[in-house]
Amino acid sequence: MPFVKEKQSGLPTLGVFVPCDPRIDDASRKRAFNIGKMTAELLAERLRLPDGKPPNVFYCSHLIDSEGTADSGAKESKEAGAEALIIVPDTWFFPGKSAMALTAHFPQTIPLACVGGNNAPKPGVVGIDALVGAYAQTGRLCPMVIGNMPETGMNPEFDEKTKEEIVDLAYAMMASAALKGKRYLSVDTDSMQMETALNHVHAARRFFGLESTRESMKIFADMLQKEAGYDPKELKDLRNWVVNIKFKDRIFANTEEIVESKTPVYTQNIKPPALSEEDKKKLDEGLALYLIIRDYMKDINAIAGGWTSQLAWGSDRRGIPLSTADIAESLFNSTEDHTGKKTVIPFSTENDIQGLLTMISYCYLSGGKPPLFMDFRKVYEPWEIEKNAKELKLDLAPFKNEPWMERGFIDGNNSGSASLDYAREAYLFKAIEYYFPGLGFSVGYVSPQGIKGMAGRVAYSGLSGMFTMVHDEAQSIELPPSLLERCCHASNYSWPHTFLTFEHVPSSLAKVGIPANHFHMITDMPRRRWQHFSDYNLILNYHWENTPDYTEGKDRPQPILWRVNGGEVQAKMLMK
Repeated sequence: MPFVKEKQSGLPTLGVFVPCDPRIDDASRKRAFNIGKMTAELLAERLRLPDGKPPNVFYCSHLIDSEGTADSGAKESKEAGAEALIIVPDTWFFPGKSAMALTAHFPQTIPLACVGGNNAPKPGVVGIDALVGAYAQTGRLCPMVIGNMPETGMNPEFDEKTKEEIVDLAYAMMASAALKGKRYLSVDTDSMQMETALNHVHAARRFFGLESTRESMKIFADMLQKEAGYDPKELKDLRNWVVNIKFKDRIFANTEEIVESKTPVYTQNIKPPALSEEDKKKLDEGLALYLIIRDYMKDINAIAGGWTSQLAWGSDRRGIPLSTADIAESLFNSTEDHTGKKTVIPFSTENDIQGLLTMISYCYLSGGKPPLFMDFRKVYEPWEIEKNAKELKLDLAPFKNEPWMERGFIDGNNSGSASLDYAREAYLFKAIEYYFPGLGFSVGYVSPQGIKGMAGRVAYSGLSGMFTMVHDEAQSIELPPSLLERCCHASNYSWPHTFLTFEHVPSSLAKVGIPANHFHMITDMPRRRWQHFSDYNLILNYHWENTPDYTEGKDRPQPILWRVNGGEVQAKMLMK
């Protein structure tokens, strides 16, 4: 049974097969088979799961050119465990006797796609159009890529542009398959009962294929109080890494004094005071909580989680407030901790599960890049930037060509879930007591400029019963030191700050377009990759005002199924 690499259990499996005309000559049959095998090798080379492993990629051992070969190909693919099927023709083929006959052996929900070259000899392109059109008539989604390769030769490779299109489509297929049956941990209530953070148990299962374990905070509080649920030696190792390596000479217990005096910690070399014994105890409490939650998630095989630090856990004085989980949340979302390089575990502050669904999807579609969780805290429009600069006696002339001078910027600022990977230099700040009487420490930082990715979040509506993604390309920016310090002190100084400018959306519009108090960012996830994923999972996509409907090389073309059913929104609503 031909796998590109040895099959590994527990990983999603993508299947590749080649439909073919039974009348075709041997050389053309060999070429067609080679293209299918090369496509499988491309996927195994380029696709990565969050832990860095490639998915299993299987290719059918023979061409599919008749009902008999379709049945045997389906048997092979099923035995291989294929969870998504990629059809790669190079010649004309009879859809009903080949590709459709094979996929009929699989459930209607399995992701399908058809890719090939725009070749004139023994043309496969007409077969692609015929097959995809036939699937559309049955109400089945089958996206296609018709790219470019040499029209002659036995081992023709797709050009790089086509490879990227195929990889983006295959990433969406892989992520859709990989998430089915996976589980996230949801601890306690939704984010301060704001309802944009509800744990959509049924909707998460239906649209993302995700399960959830809903747990009370009491068990974690009990383990923390009993000093149980973690290895004391590992806590010592984690503390040493935090204090003497990662945050060395950047742990501030005098946060309230810094805020009151507007001390410029982020732009000047400020020495922190020594930690008191009580401060060390609270730091240990937050670090122990990280180990407790991490091991609990291992026990239930959770790939992600959400936590409510505010109210019952850390800020309701009617109970016994405990240390904020902020540092734990940041460590989950980062690619390192005391053990060295590690797999990112998307983790959402305030148990914002809608936000977590965004972060999980972003992470799986980017090959495991760390998601960044932020408040959509403060929007600075160009006029306000100029106002602040005037008050600071700051000359903005050197920055006149910067995108943030034209479109403004957003201060992404939140206490928890801020990945260390987005920090220029990471700090720890003691929690402010009136806000978190349980105290503990939060990560603080300013992101460097030039981080590029997608920023947004999914929203849910009871009216449609569906999720909608609202996002755009964005990049982090560098502000002049005096303006940076003013902006940081204007919001929560001791929490992470990522100053972002959207590529297509002015800040005046962005501030009324984000569907919740939180939004999220990821790198290395092209827009069309998300669009393919949203198609397979019936997630709607918000179209920003005054932006183009389609940009070549950025957007995926509308699938035929959407085209013949009134467009993306109507078709997805018909299918849900």
